[in-house]
Amino acid sequence: MKLLPLSVMVLCLTSYAAESEKASTSTPSTPKTVQVEILDSNGKRFVLVKTIESAEEFAAFERDAQAITADQKDTAMTKQLLDLALTTPEKEARTRELEAKFKKLQETNANMAKTYNFDLTRQYLVIPTAVKVLTALANEDYTKLAASKDFKPESVMTSADGKKLLLKETIKGAVEVESFQLQVRRVLEAKRGLQQLVEAQPRFTKADDKKKIDEAIKNTQTEVNKSLEEFKKSRGYEIPNEFNIQTAEAKLYTLLSDEEQKNLQEKIDNKDAKPENKSDKK
Repeated sequence: MKLLPLSVMVLCLTSYAAESEKASTSTPSTPKTVQVEILDSNGKRFVLVKTIESAEEFAAFERDAQAITADQKDTAMTKQLLDLALTTPEKEARTRELEAKFKKLQETNANMAKTYNFDLTRQYLVIPTAVKVLTALANEDYTKLAASKDFKPESVMTSADGKKLLLKETIKGAVEVESFQLQVRRVLEAKRGLQQLVEAQPRFTKADDKKKIDEAIKNTQTEVNKSLEEFKKSRGYEIPNEFNIQTAEAKLYTLLSDEEQKNLQEKIDNKDAKPENKSDKK
């Protein structure tokens, strides 16, 4: 299966493990069958290694990815300090510290490999395939909403800090999510540009400059209004002043090496090759 190239979040992590004799050699295995999902992006080929199926699972993945990145940076910093050490006692202390931190990094990496087919030495793409649009809901508004005849309990969620969140919509599909994110980005960038012009306006005192910035503000306000109207028309609601986009589902892909791509292509070619039909022989 091929997906359209998308702008994606890239997790590209280069590990100290690659330079160490103690480096873990665990990497996601080359697919053994051709029933795999392939993503072509910016001239590179990635293979699906994990499907994340809930907002809670994605939040856990983000926490784990941030934790292993922090461990990696900490280990790399200790390695730099070891390289700069001048005295024997300092070198020995830094070496022990590095060994402890690298052991922790290996353990974290092993857990990531077990849970997500993730390895520090590889490059990954994370493609959101479903997102939820949430807005803050005041207690009094929740009380009114809950008392209404057509209230749907599943339309209200509770955040980790106990706040009520109203679910505006759930967007499914990688392309649909990307399109939505582009819409939101356009609105936010237009608003940001307008705000910057308004803040800069008092600095201009000359008549000609004031005329120019007034015109710029007018044009930018028109762009803001247009983007807001297009959002409302396509989504069915006005974009909230404050909202949260929560990833509910996602796919994790890893970059295939040249050898893995070759092996995969051979498997695909062998599968696609039509077997000889003996009944056709005379």
